[in-house]
Amino acid sequence: MNKFFLHFLLLTTICLLPNSSRAQQAVALYDSVSMEIQKHFNAEDPKGIYALTSPKYQKRMNVEAFSEGTKKFFLKTGKWQSLKLKETNDEGVVYTASFENDTQIFFLQLDELGRISRFNFKPVPFDPGIKNYRVSSTNTLKSKLDSVVESLVRPYMQQGHTAGLCLAVLENNKVYYYSYGEVEKGSKKLPDPKKTIFEIGSVTKTFTSLLLAIEVVKGNMHLEDPINKYLPSYIHHLSFNDRSITLENLANHTSGFPRLPANIFLGNVDPMDPYKHYIQDSLFHFLMGYQPSITPGTEFSYSNFGAGLLGCLLARATNQSYEQLVVERISLPLKMMNTKIQLDSNDRERFAKGYNEKGKPTAPWNLATLQGSGAIRSTLNDMVRYTQAQLGKYESTLNKAILLTQQITFQDKDNTMGLGWRIEKQVNNIYWHHSGGTGGFRSFVGFDKKRNLGVVILSNTAEDVTRIGQTILNTQ
Repeated sequence: MNKFFLHFLLLTTICLLPNSSRAQQAVALYDSVSMEIQKHFNAEDPKGIYALTSPKYQKRMNVEAFSEGTKKFFLKTGKWQSLKLKETNDEGVVYTASFENDTQIFFLQLDELGRISRFNFKPVPFDPGIKNYRVSSTNTLKSKLDSVVESLVRPYMQQGHTAGLCLAVLENNKVYYYSYGEVEKGSKKLPDPKKTIFEIGSVTKTFTSLLLAIEVVKGNMHLEDPINKYLPSYIHHLSFNDRSITLENLANHTSGFPRLPANIFLGNVDPMDPYKHYIQDSLFHFLMGYQPSITPGTEFSYSNFGAGLLGCLLARATNQSYEQLVVERISLPLKMMNTKIQLDSNDRERFAKGYNEKGKPTAPWNLATLQGSGAIRSTLNDMVRYTQAQLGKYESTLNKAILLTQQITFQDKDNTMGLGWRIEKQVNNIYWHHSGGTGGFRSFVGFDKKRNLGVVILSNTAEDVTRIGQTILNTQ
């Protein structure tokens, strides 16, 4: 018998019961639907859940978007283990849902036929607590800068879930280094600015844009080149309103591409390393079915896919791997000998252990075809050299390309973009910056050329450090 007809019969019966019995039966119906949702969720069958929704719900969201969102949520939470009634109200029923990797508040609302008219999850508020000991540090607290750094970093590090952090301030041609916490919880080993390797996440995007700028300065590529020039011929021309998506659009997030491609969470995805399966064929397959809907160059929309695609196109155009380009064209010229993607056995011994937003250990990320969006690993000392190059400290063949990445290429009321770099305009100063994050790391690089000031932060916990970096740039 059709499950919706069974629900209809149950609802009809409920209406004839006394109030107390009616409430109990209503909860029983909600429990039944919730268990159906849980069954399909654990079977990784989002279409099975979608089939339980009402026509009104399906008008608001199509099955493709629903399936993508559900798959992404599954990767974050893991299997749905249990469900506990929290409360009922006039709109529906609220549960506490326990998953392998998380606990969520689950709200469910059914229509008059017992179909899902609304349901959503929200995380149970996480309280990391405070460490019952003072985190170790190299900060001597002797200068005004020492005090500023301490006031910003100490609250971050005393949270119960954080692990370690390295920070450098570049000021008046000097570099001031600070280390806090541990490279691995329980190790009592402070991060070493010269040796400890971190994932820098989306700061990688500034490297990808610099690689593009290098090719532009050489005359091999042009910012206004349509991306189809560097794609296989079987991919249809990607444009909207007679404007092609260009290389510049990929670098400044005005391509109109989504943050992540719709097909990235299809297939066998590893929650601990969610992008490693996304090979070049997957990327091209997405492009084959993609129809632009935004005029390129007119709207800012941050896209990991766009930056990853740019890295892929650069590799295709130069017949080198993305990592070869980074190492040969940026790391070696700037003497950043610890800046790479693949780590050898010696590197792995110096690689910090990453921890997620709840302080649980994570695995390193492999970004496969999307390396250009966030795959680079580096040390604090190397990233200081990178920032010094941005400030013009070196006579380098990269200087023209670096300057090109810093020029404004897009501006609206909320965003000002160079190539890769975000640009922040203050009343009396302007600075360039980018933050990064992976499953177990966070990073920040920012610099103010007029004041000869820079900040680099690397953390091995997925707890944002942007506010720390921006505060230093705004107050020094």
